Amino acid sequence: MARKKLARKKLDTTVAVIAVVGSLVALNIASIALFGRADLTRDKQFTLSDASKETVRNLTAPVTVQAYFTKDLPPPYATNARYVKDLLEEYYTASNNNFRYEFIDPMAEETAADKEMKKDVKQDIFGRQVREATSIEKDLQTLGVPPVQVRVNEDDKLEVKRAYMGIAVRVGEKHEVIPVVSDTGTLEYDLTSLIRKVARPQAPKIGMVQGHGGPTPEQGLQRFGQLLQANFDVAPVDLTAGPVGDDIDALLIVGPMTAFADPELRAIDAFVMSGRSAAFFVDNVKPDLQSLQVEESQHGLNALLAAYGVTVEPGLVLDARCATLNVAQQRGAMRIMQPVQYPYVPAVEQLDGASTITRGLGGMAFPFVASVVVKNPEGAKADVLAHSSADAWVQAPPYNLDPMQRWTRDMMKDQGVKNFMVTLMGTLKSP
Repeated sequence: MARKKLARKKLDTTVAVIAVVGSLVALNIASIALFGRADLTRDKQFTLSDASKETVRNLTAPVTVQAYFTKDLPPPYATNARYVKDLLEEYYTASNNNFRYEFIDPMAEETAADKEMKKDVKQDIFGRQVREATSIEKDLQTLGVPPVQVRVNEDDKLEVKRAYMGIAVRVGEKHEVIPVVSDTGTLEYDLTSLIRKVARPQAPKIGMVQGHGGPTPEQGLQRFGQLLQANFDVAPVDLTAGPVGDDIDALLIVGPMTAFADPELRAIDAFVMSGRSAAFFVDNVKPDLQSLQVEESQHGLNALLAAYGVTVEPGLVLDARCATLNVAQQRGAMRIMQPVQYPYVPAVEQLDGASTITRGLGGMAFPFVASVVVKNPEGAKADVLAHSSADAWVQAPPYNLDPMQRWTRDMMKDQGVKNFMVTLMGTLKSP
């Protein structure tokens, strides 16, 4: 058997990952994390994540962040402004001198001509006060940082004023903006993503395997595709055309239903053996919740995954700790929505907090998920990122998907913890 080193990737791609998930709902969260999101979550306020520190520490060209915040903003905007300033200072402290920031009050940048222009207020046909934009306002508009209306209390009088709360990230002639900082919850992720985007000469390229009945960014994964394209080049990959191109940094195989031919399987394996990253999101079934029927998957990836040390078990995992569905019920002439617990959708309240892939993510639902068994191949490290509760069991076909059925204790055979999502990194064997 061929044996090659599966290399660790830097932050611009992903670590060597094999993720096996029976949930396309989870995919919208987990896949974003897989390619660098969750590793930006801060565990302590004003303490940068390792990923953010490494980003500014490894800058090879000067990056300037300009924060445009109007002075004396009312709460909660003033708190956001202080947070931004503290966060930028953390970036500066962690940097290699190629990072600098400016905290700018646009009003303080106004010229004498600007101040005179602001006095020239007129009324439009609706009686609203209007005036010409100042030079700084025009510059910010061109940059992509718009003014916002905030309510301020001055002299016991509530007024609406124009304010700025935006950020621009610049490298030479390139720039990206956060138009309005309205929430700081994901600000570090957003800011680090923009720093990396403007600083790198070329965005990493993610290939999405096409065909085989799986969803695509154009159909079924539109939102997911938009999120990916914000930070990466996303390209379709046709495995029937031959080996995956050398320009592809990571490969996504999402929800395939039909069988991969041997040449396609060899192309996937060659990609993994080249030291690049691959993520497998595979299902045993594709459910139709209207007809309550399922279509069995015939993707044929199990042998390849088994060679890497991962086995996707047959059947579906049901869990007493599960999501609640709203089911339409007819009551006479009325149609009401009734909340119903649905064991076919296990609910994972906490994912692996040690992994950079899932750290900081909250709970996640895994609809119609298979159990994954992973062993540690020699030279590789395996981690379980998500698993069921101890009250889970595996249901073999045929499946009764009726959410209104009685869920009795005698259904729970061989109950115990079942793995949903795993990673492997290191030296893997080719089948």
